[in-house]
Amino acid sequence: MQKMTDGRLARGEARRELLLDAAVGIVGEQGMGALTHRAVAAAAAVSLASVTYHYPSADDLRRATFEHAGSRIGLEFLGLVTRAAEAPDALPDICGDFTAHLVTERRIDTIAVFEMILAAGHDPELGPVKRLLELRLARLLAPYVGSDEAAFTVTAALQGLVLTALVPDRAREPGRLRDAVSDLIRRYRAAPTAVRTAGEAPWNRSSPP
Repeated sequence: MQKMTDGRLARGEARRELLLDAAVGIVGEQGMGALTHRAVAAAAAVSLASVTYHYPSADDLRRATFEHAGSRIGLEFLGLVTRAAEAPDALPDICGDFTAHLVTERRIDTIAVFEMILAAGHDPELGPVKRLLELRLARLLAPYVGSDEAAFTVTAALQGLVLTALVPDRAREPGRLRDAVSDLIRRYRAAPTAVRTAGEAPWNRSSPP
C-alpha cells in the first residue's frame, strides 16, 4: 500500500511539474494574459481536466506558476550563494554572472517572473508570492550588505537592472548587466563587523523562511 501511495504521489508531482513548466513558458513567451487552463493543457499535451484537477481556479494556476518560476530562479541563486559562504568577496561577481544568466539562458523564466511581479500590483492573490520571493532574496543578501533595509534596497535595484536588460534592444548586452550588478553589490558591501549579529555568523540567514 505504501509503495502504491508513493507512486501515486510521485506521478502527481511529475504532472504538476509538467503543467507548471508549460505555464511558465506561456507567460514568458506570450504574457500573463495568455495563461489559461486551456493554453496550459495544449502546451503540456494533456487534457483540460488534468489541469483543472490540479489547479481548479485561474487564481490557483497563476499563483502556482509564479511560485514555480520564482522558486526555480531562487533555488539556483541560493545554491550559488551558499557555496560562496566561505568566500563572501566573491559575491559581487556571483551576482553579476547570475543576472547575466537570467537574461540569456533563463530568459523565459525571468520574463515570466517579471510579468507576474507587474500583475501582483493589481492581483491580491499574487501579492503574497511577490513579497515572499523578495524576502528570500533580501535574506540572501542581508549578511553581505549588513542590514535588511539595505538588502531590500539592493533587491529592488537588481530587479530594475534585470528588467532593463530584458528589453529587446538591450538583450545583447549581458556583459553590461554583469558589470553593473557586480559594481552595485560591491558598493553596498558592509564592514565585516556590521555583517555579524551576536552569536551569528554571516550567511546563516540564507535559508528561506
